[in-house]
Amino acid sequence: MMKLSEAAKRMSRLDVLAPDGVEWALAVANRNFIIHQYDQINRELTWVTLSVDLPAWQKSLARMVDRARSALDADAR
Repeated sequence: MMKLSEAAKRMSRLDVLAPDGVEWALAVANRNFIIHQYDQINRELTWVTLSVDLPAWQKSLARMVDRARSALDADAR
């Protein structure tokens, strides 16, 4: 979750539009909460995030990741 939120922060700063179903700001807010209020983390809510929300985000982000990989592969040639 921390890596995803760091990436979301960078994408937001670059004005990259998030795909449907993904909100960069939510990932950043989640990171900030985990870091600064770690003693208040709700384990059940965290599990829902990991087991439901993140797989949905993965699906939504798949096309963006594929395009980035293709661009990197093209640059490597």
